[in-house]
Amino acid sequence: MKLSSFSAGQSAVITHIGAEGALAERLNGLGVRAGSRVRILRFAPFRGGIMLETEGVRLALRLSLAEKISAIPANEEDKS
Repeated sequence: MKLSSFSAGQSAVITHIGAEGALAERLNGLGVRAGSRVRILRFAPFRGGIMLETEGVRLALRLSLAEKISAIPANEEDKS
């Protein structure tokens, strides 16, 4: 499931990030990496971007980037 498919208020666990190079390093530095738990805070008007929180850091991502991040609902991670 893509991170962009979640609704505001939901929590997810990132399973894969489809980015490389400097972008992947930047996301990793912000705490957005495989295994990270994130909470979707809100979407910009017309779903132009997504605001999320991970490891106490709030950040905004373009929707096109959020579509490259795969995640599962946090409650499914607890079942594994």
